[in-house]
Amino acid sequence: MLAIGGARIEIIQSRDNVGLGSAYNEILRRAGRYGGDAVLLVDQDSTLRPQVVRLLADLMVELAAAGQRVAAVGVQPIGARHTKPAFKDVRIFPRPGREGTTRFRAADFVISSGSLVSIAAYHVVGPFRDDFFIDAADIEWCFRAWHRGFSCWVARDARMEHRLGRGSISLPLLGLKLSVQPPNRLYTYVRNQFRMLAMRHVPLRWKAKMVPYIGFQAIVYALTGRRRCYALTAIGRGAWDGLRTMSASAQPPGLPQFGDQAAPEPPGNTAEP
Repeated sequence: MLAIGGARIEIIQSRDNVGLGSAYNEILRRAGRYGGDAVLLVDQDSTLRPQVVRLLADLMVELAAAGQRVAAVGVQPIGARHTKPAFKDVRIFPRPGREGTTRFRAADFVISSGSLVSIAAYHVVGPFRDDFFIDAADIEWCFRAWHRGFSCWVARDARMEHRLGRGSISLPLLGLKLSVQPPNRLYTYVRNQFRMLAMRHVPLRWKAKMVPYIGFQAIVYALTGRRRCYALTAIGRGAWDGLRTMSASAQPPGLPQFGDQAAPEPPGNTAEP
């Protein structure tokens, strides 16, 4: 469809799996060279309606006209519907002290998939972290954007189905739902969250929240699923590698293999219908 409309299409391929951070950086750099104002990032596990793109673009223009230095405008992600297993909704964390409206609100971060990223902001904030590889690269970048005077926003009407993980573990008594992730994703998620403990631009409230939350996740994985040993190994290894590579000059090790890359399977009655 884009080709029919006369748009230029360029496919960028890599021989190696370089991770999302590197991929985003390459796309944003190229778009900047071509004179673009913003880049829309969409993952393969998201379903984006055409009208959502217009909502994001219009909101970015509106916020800029109101004097906001916008780094990114993101969607309101919802778990994939009409699927089995059920998927968890991605939680949005409102930015403290920033008022919103019924149409949009300031957020600590927007998820990369379904986000419209300002190229001008990207040049000031800096690139996504290549060494994060995948998990939390968007979170860290948005916190850095806030620290450097930019803002991130969620368009409440711009809803997008997004499959987080490979299902969910429901904890009805606590009113919580955890996403089911394979060990390699648990590893990068935990490692990168622990690495962010040493970053000054990451708010203390976020750090205080994530450490006990990861511990809680470890307990849940220890009590559920048939591949708990791989999940717990990944969480423990991620925490250790994250702590020992907190220094800005330290490079994280290559991604380890955990023997079984399938997601830990929750008990049959824990996934919501």
